[in-house]
Amino acid sequence: IGNAIAWKPGDNVVLCRQLEHANNILPWLQLRDKHGVELRIVESDNGAIPCDATIDQIDSRTRIVTVSTVTMVPGFKTVMEPIAEACKRLGAFLLADASQSVGILHTDVKLLGVDGLVASSYKGLMGLYGLGFLYCRREWADRLSPAYLARFSVDLGDAPESAPIFDSVKLRAGAPRFEIGHFNFPGVIAVHASIGQLMEIGTPAIEQSVTSVARRLASGLLDLGLPVCGGTPGDHTGSIVALGNPAPSSGKADSRIQSLHEHLLKNQVIVSARRGMLRFSLHLYNTADEADRVVGLAKNWLA
Repeated sequence: IGNAIAWKPGDNVVLCRQLEHANNILPWLQLRDKHGVELRIVESDNGAIPCDATIDQIDSRTRIVTVSTVTMVPGFKTVMEPIAEACKRLGAFLLADASQSVGILHTDVKLLGVDGLVASSYKGLMGLYGLGFLYCRREWADRLSPAYLARFSVDLGDAPESAPIFDSVKLRAGAPRFEIGHFNFPGVIAVHASIGQLMEIGTPAIEQSVTSVARRLASGLLDLGLPVCGGTPGDHTGSIVALGNPAPSSGKADSRIQSLHEHLLKNQVIVSARRGMLRFSLHLYNTADEADRVVGLAKNWLA
């Protein structure tokens, strides 16, 4: 999406760099260095992407506002709708990274109001590595010119795919114009099967189950006096529970968090260390009993 826009010096991109994944930071740094794009950095609000502060950075020169629907860590949900309204009012493209939410939390691009949304297949969609999804609203897609083209991104009309010479290029309508390279067919087959299973259950039911377990886990850890990011579960709670300090850090957890991490790993609890925090990422297969077991292990560690 970023490379499909005709940038001019002074155009700007708005993002909360402290909370975004590297893959939603590096492209904008490159655009800054190549085209003189201004990066307007929004500061984290105790681990959350602040809605009002983000909106305050948007103006008539804002081309893209990019936010995560759920941050990679500490995993808070972002309030998207007011940001979407501001982007629409000022003509900016709202690009959402939904890698931490699609397949786990009910996601409706129309309700969110986004212009574009990306997600990987290997996280909440339970597929394989090497595949991702891009949604781009038709009104925007038809105005964008991709930096790269291949046979899947152009409208060949009646011509065969093997046609050796093209006199002109007609882009496919909508998001398919961004298709390049060859498809990862094993990845497609795998994610087709996993999406089928998710749809049988339904994302509203999955979200209800996952957030219930997340709230139970967060409450149990809080009762032990552990530093749960965000404190008492609330509207910010999705599928991720994080322990530690959500303030920007060097990425290394303090010794206490590291010790708990090692204790959990020794007891076959798979949990990630991210940016100085301990991250529990939940899905439909996680249960209340598992949450209680983690709390019990943490209690034993404290003893």
